[in-house]
Amino acid sequence: MKIYPLNKNNGRILQMRRINPCIPFLFFMLVFLSACHPVVTAPIPYRGFPTLQSQNAESTATPPPTMVIPTHTPTSPQPTPTIQPIELSATVWEALPQTPILMYHRFNPAQNASSSAYMTTLADFDKQLHALYHAGYSLVSLNDWLRGEIHVPEGRKPLIITIDDLFYADQISLDESGEPAAYSGLGHLWHFYQDHPEFSFKVALFYNMGDKGYLNHYTNGSFSAQPGWREDRARAIAWGIENGAIPLNHFYEHPFLDSLSPQEIHWQMEENDRALRETLALIGKESLAKDLPNILALPYVIWPKTPAGRQILYDYTSPDGAPVAAIMEGGYHPQLFPAPFSPDFDPWHVPRANASPYAIQAIADFAESLPSPTTCDLGKFPDETHMNAEPILKSILNIVNAGHCPYGYYIVGQLAFHVHENGIIQLSP
Repeated sequence: MKIYPLNKNNGRILQMRRINPCIPFLFFMLVFLSACHPVVTAPIPYRGFPTLQSQNAESTATPPPTMVIPTHTPTSPQPTPTIQPIELSATVWEALPQTPILMYHRFNPAQNASSSAYMTTLADFDKQLHALYHAGYSLVSLNDWLRGEIHVPEGRKPLIITIDDLFYADQISLDESGEPAAYSGLGHLWHFYQDHPEFSFKVALFYNMGDKGYLNHYTNGSFSAQPGWREDRARAIAWGIENGAIPLNHFYEHPFLDSLSPQEIHWQMEENDRALRETLALIGKESLAKDLPNILALPYVIWPKTPAGRQILYDYTSPDGAPVAAIMEGGYHPQLFPAPFSPDFDPWHVPRANASPYAIQAIADFAESLPSPTTCDLGKFPDETHMNAEPILKSILNIVNAGHCPYGYYIVGQLAFHVHENGIIQLSP
């Protein structure tokens, strides 16, 4: 019998038992097989098991390594752009703004022609523009007026010009350079504006796409149609939209509305809008019609006969979903049209005066009694908040209370306020 040495540990004697003689043989076979076929095992992570000598002592095993999870290092934030403050000023009307509205139709470029009710010679048109300018007027957009955005240079008076029954070449044509031609009415207005920029260039064009012939060639006082007239007309319309001559609905065939059913009236408006967009599409500029205002002018100043027919006008929406903002009438006697924040404002009966010599003289005489604006500086505002009503309202109130600016109607972009002795109220939008 083989005796194995004793193993002492902490004063205890561990007795080894007699080994079975078969065990060495099995051990030999295991080594032999392992040598021929090595066993591949996955590494086992170290657990820090204690040795026999340290079972009853404080563990001195190496602690397991701490797993380090990589973390995302945040990038430095981009610097916030510096907000550049902007200076704001208000157009201030000490009395309620009012404006006359003129109505033109056709223009005659002939040298020795005479003006009539619906035909104005270019020579007379030039005289009228000079008379209106020297009376102190500056043009405002019809659509801006309806929204309360009433701005003219300090000391000037507002005036609205409209033209009906477009599109004829004597009303608007472009020359070879793409500028309004000198033989068209809008050409004369454009060139007058170039010489007198404070007069502005803003005009409302009421069109009928279904019954007007566009003669795109002019020679020695006469017009004729040449190939490409549709594209020439489209370019003239597009130029107008881009420069402040805005096309508005005057019904497709210029009909007598009192002779049409409500369905026929609706078709006349809808077809006119469709035809304008189709025309602009000829030159790839149909997108210009996207934001056009929806304002109607009554042909022959005649309303539909029935309440249902009139309701069709009130309820009509443009192809882009814009509701009707106003309905234009007409007549021979000049009247004043008040701002939309007036209790007398009536967008369904907007008065216009036919541009006769009498009307031009009367409007020039009106100028003396019409208010003109001043300008009030409101201070600096952060760019992203400059059109918020509240800080502008507070600024106006502080400046008026300090005596720097008067009571009145304050127009700041699309915002309108009324300041009086009892306080300030926001009028629009």
